[in-house]
Amino acid sequence: MSDGFEPDLFLAEFVHECREATDLAVQDVLNLEEMHDQDTVDRIFRALHSIKGNSSMLGLMELSKFVHKVEDTCSDIRSGQREIDRKAISVLLKSFDKIEEAFDNIVENGDDNIDYSAGYSLLQDIQSPASEVELTRASVEVPAGSAGPVLTGGESLGVIDSAEPEPAPEAQKTESQEVEAAKQDVAFEVEKIEVRSKPTALVVDDDFGSRKILSTFLSRYMPCYIAKDGVEAIQAFSESLSGNTPRFDIIMLDIMMPNIDGLQACKAIRQLERSRNIDSFGSEAKIFIVSSLSDEKTIHKAVYECQADSFIIKPVTFDALEKQMVRFKLIDPK
Repeated sequence: MSDGFEPDLFLAEFVHECREATDLAVQDVLNLEEMHDQDTVDRIFRALHSIKGNSSMLGLMELSKFVHKVEDTCSDIRSGQREIDRKAISVLLKSFDKIEEAFDNIVENGDDNIDYSAGYSLLQDIQSPASEVELTRASVEVPAGSAGPVLTGGESLGVIDSAEPEPAPEAQKTESQEVEAAKQDVAFEVEKIEVRSKPTALVVDDDFGSRKILSTFLSRYMPCYIAKDGVEAIQAFSESLSGNTPRFDIIMLDIMMPNIDGLQACKAIRQLERSRNIDSFGSEAKIFIVSSLSDEKTIHKAVYECQADSFIIKPVTFDALEKQMVRFKLIDPK
């Protein structure tokens, strides 16, 4: 995290918010014994996703890693590939018990350093063997209307899939040329744009921790508004176009939110811009998708179909975020 940011100030509020979500999730797990509906399962995994993301943002990496493992191990329950039996319910309940133990330690000692070994052993016991797909964690940036994505922050994005043959060397060369051309196009467009005067930000996330941390960071540079889901984001953006609130120059959008998710909200915002003829590269809002999701399909949909400008994988590195804000002419370089 950037210098000067004090995550300890938010730990008590983080635990309070997460415990409320955990209590509801545990009740949903118990309800699965009577009724196996998808909405209940989705709520349980949304709670896990929220705890994982907020833990990472606050530097509680041991808790985040454990919750991530719970998500991965039990993902076949959510997809419907595994039956919701007593063993699966027991594993979920005991996993939430371990998460609660971590909360207690955070409150008492200010960290998440507990013994997770029993929890990992429990998950290992029910984990079905499966081939793992690895994804390079890269940030992807695409200005609205550009030719394609620009890959930064590491190696090129790629998914290992043995079921499909590797593309021919000529095809790889063509793709590389297209990416390089896109980089040059973007660099040329950005170079022509002046830094925006008095920008305003909108942070959209249903997680308390993410909202608090991102809005605190952005408030160093500009006024910052918040919204708790995609519905509020679209309403806020529509009101800004009507002059009821300041125009938003940067919008930070989470993906997994109730009602309308971040990708749907991103697409709706771009449609609103086109309806007002403000979708040129220098005048439209810069939309940064900020999410714990990192699969190739989601990233591709965000930057191609929904026309987000950047895809940032949580936990956010604020130094990198600051560089992106400079790059898109939202703030002056230091």
